[in-house]
Amino acid sequence: MHYLRTAAVVMACTFMAGCAHFAGRRPLLGYKDKDHPKADTALVVCGQPSQYICGITRVNQVATWDKFNGGKTPWVRVLPGKQVIKLTLSNAHQLNRQDVTIDNVEAGHVYRIDVGFNGAMLTASYKDLGKLDSYTIQMPRFPLKPKSITASF
Repeated sequence: MHYLRTAAVVMACTFMAGCAHFAGRRPLLGYKDKDHPKADTALVVCGQPSQYICGITRVNQVATWDKFNGGKTPWVRVLPGKQVIKLTLSNAHQLNRQDVTIDNVEAGHVYRIDVGFNGAMLTASYKDLGKLDSYTIQMPRFPLKPKSITASF
């Protein structure tokens, strides 16, 4: 019986490590047209490093939940114009689902979501980092070192 439990733990750890390896390797699409040119898109990213967990779960009516990262999608590609970003914010004690509206998304720009605590609940705001050629995030891979992953336009 002890061997079965050990085997189950090893398999679960292997599965979790595999999911962590595949999660977030590219920004998920916040729109349905998979053939849309990347040059005509923008990136929305959760700020790093942060003491809070930020996951982008929906852009307008398009789900960006990914099975490999448990819904904590760190970045998405969006189209220009008005975008409503649905977030899941959490820390060790609270969970908050919030919408952030970016009224005038511009192609080639990167918008960073910053999570804070206002004394009662977790809140989110965004900052336009401007037009960039590419953007790099640090993807955690416990117990390994974080991996740098870059998306370009």
